[in-house]
Amino acid sequence: MEHIKNSLIVLGVLAIAALTSITANASLLIEPHIGYNISGGGTTSGVEYKYTNPELGLRFGGQYLGLMVGLDYTASTYTWTQTPGGDDKFDRGEIGVFVGYNLPILLRFWGAYYFSNTAKDQDSSGKTPSGSEFKGNTKELGVGFTALPFLSLNLIYRNVVFTSKPAAVSGGDISNHEIVLGVSLPFTLL
Repeated sequence: MEHIKNSLIVLGVLAIAALTSITANASLLIEPHIGYNISGGGTTSGVEYKYTNPELGLRFGGQYLGLMVGLDYTASTYTWTQTPGGDDKFDRGEIGVFVGYNLPILLRFWGAYYFSNTAKDQDSSGKTPSGSEFKGNTKELGVGFTALPFLSLNLIYRNVVFTSKPAAVSGGDISNHEIVLGVSLPFTLL
């Protein structure tokens, strides 16, 4: 957990430094977001994984004209149902970078790469023991509709890959796909 905090601090300082080097027309972007993963899962070595869950996060960065760039932290808790197998409850935290563009026609698009994705098992009722960790990365593509002031309605596609997993889980990398519906409040300051 300490590594995550240190990474966030370093990345935050770098983002602020980058913002101050841009001309005076740049704005600070602060965007809390919440979503619901309506379809998450995948298949690895004959084992099917499914889950749905709420997600909560914060984007922090800069915006210049329509271009936006910065850092994103997303956290979620979910029950991972395995067939065959059992259910495992996980807490997941992701840290990444995003780049996007706000179109003048009330649409916005972005892509994100979460270089740190850690899911930690919170119970011992399923296939993996409590405290087991899965680590990997996530790629995200999103589109937002911004017809309402200070509110973006978002549709997001995510590809989650766990490359490091407990010994109790056999097979190769775990690759899951997610579809998330959400809302965010993109505030720009300056």
